[in-house]
Amino acid sequence: MAAASTVGNGRTIGKTAAVWFSPAWTARFQSHAAWAHSNAGKTTRRGLKMRASATLALLLSGPTAVAFAQPVAPVALLESVARSPQLEAARRRIDAARARVDSAGRLADPEVGVMGSRVNADAGGENRDMWELNVRQPLPKRGERAADRERAAAVVGMAEAEYAMTAGDLAGDVAMALAEVEGADARARLIEAQLARMGAVLQSIESRLASGVATRLSDRLSVQSRVAAFQLQLEQTQRLAADARANVRSRLALAPDAPLPAFTAPAVTEISTTDAATIALATARIAEANAQGKMARASANPMTSVGLRFERERSSMGSQDTVGLAVSSEIPWRNRRYSRADARAAEADRAAAQADATAARHRISSAVSRVERAERVAVTARRLSAETQKRLDAEHETLNRATSVGVGTGMGGESAVLHAVGILDKTNETQLQIIEAETTARIARAELWRYVPAQRLLHLSP
Repeated sequence: MAAASTVGNGRTIGKTAAVWFSPAWTARFQSHAAWAHSNAGKTTRRGLKMRASATLALLLSGPTAVAFAQPVAPVALLESVARSPQLEAARRRIDAARARVDSAGRLADPEVGVMGSRVNADAGGENRDMWELNVRQPLPKRGERAADRERAAAVVGMAEAEYAMTAGDLAGDVAMALAEVEGADARARLIEAQLARMGAVLQSIESRLASGVATRLSDRLSVQSRVAAFQLQLEQTQRLAADARANVRSRLALAPDAPLPAFTAPAVTEISTTDAATIALATARIAEANAQGKMARASANPMTSVGLRFERERSSMGSQDTVGLAVSSEIPWRNRRYSRADARAAEADRAAAQADATAARHRISSAVSRVERAERVAVTARRLSAETQKRLDAEHETLNRATSVGVGTGMGGESAVLHAVGILDKTNETQLQIIEAETTARIARAELWRYVPAQRLLHLSP
């Protein structure tokens, strides 16, 4: 039975045979085992040959490959990412940045001053009462409000780009972990199938030993050693799969019994070096640096204020009113030096953001080429594995013919069991190479989540 290993865009990156114990194979396995056990007491030359053939049939029959399992009713990867606490925090930062836009480019409130006084004259003079009302409006520096509004808008763009980059990084990390989970599960299924066949061979050898049939003890020890090695390898593989699942759940803040999302990855054609999230963040930082430069240049301008003054003086001769207009300005001889320092800092920030954009473009190109190389290796692994499997099948046929000819030919008898075990190990190795190659290709494709267009990630909703 064949199964395809696919990614999120539906593109097939490899096909392997699925490991499953069908009713037909199970019946054949039980038939071989029953025959070997019932004929364990025969000591004729023909009996030895038939028992050796039965052992080889038990060892080399059955499935030889595995496929990446597809989850039942999977959860969409991006939906799980959108519900993660990291994305929720990033959304709150966007809300905070947008709220600050309303306070950007603020204008100072007017100032009001009131003063009252009394003049007590000497014996020859006249007492006078005076009070004064001042209204003063500070004016912003030229270009300061516009630059502040531009900076607030740039901060919103940075928050949105950081949200998209956080979503891409999280989706990439989760997808890579899911690829490791599926690869480990595929290896575990292959090892379990090998253990089942090796267990059948060991049972056949032990039944012959128990019945008193001449059997090489070294064959039993060799098979037992391989079974122990497979059991340890299975434990390690299952631990790796469990660790990867725990990593996914911790990154997505999922419950221990919650289902994992299905593995998906973007297509290479979706990746661009102009609108990726990392490029969008660098572009937003350039805009923020430009706004900072304008703020620095505006800070060199003097701050001014305009005021209106009303004064009334009362005496015995009557009241006297005075109305005046006041204009004041600071002398920015210190601010000019500060402004030049801020302008240099803004220029350095702009250059750093441009360098970040250049580095991001190189990373994107490297990631795309890495996917292409990994897929080529996976194709090569499948092709070479198919060729190797054909050679192993031919070697199996040769072994069967040698076993049927006679025990003393050098290929028959009990020594044929070890030779068959070697063929089985080689088959297992070829299938593991396919799994490793396809897992590597999936991990490389999962990394592309970091470089998908920012607009695709900005619209994620929990």
